[in-house]
Amino acid sequence: MGNKGQTLVIFVLILPILLLLFALIWEVGNLQITVNKYETEIKDTIEYGLNNLDQENLKENLTNLLKANIDGDITIEINNGVIKINVKQKYKTLYNKLFNSSFDLDITYSGYIENDKMIIKKE
Repeated sequence: MGNKGQTLVIFVLILPILLLLFALIWEVGNLQITVNKYETEIKDTIEYGLNNLDQENLKENLTNLLKANIDGDITIEINNGVIKINVKQKYKTLYNKLFNSSFDLDITYSGYIENDKMIIKKE
């Protein structure tokens, strides 16, 4: 006779854990989407820079191109035909309010031309 409420009690106890799990999955997915977006923008910018190495104000143009598409602290170095881009960003999440923390994105790519091929690699 007393078994009617047991399932409801178990559901109520497990529901917050399930909601936290779903929120974590959501945050990790959003973080991965953001990282992919940043990496794509950086690679596209390096490709543009390698195609226009002889352009005046190339560093300024590359910085403006990245700032138009992504946020964060952008560092660009151009030395001897090698373009190196570093982006640092604090990615705030839902858990930031709960645990007072954030993810630190630090993405660095470099690109150069070797044997008439563009080589862009992550560092």
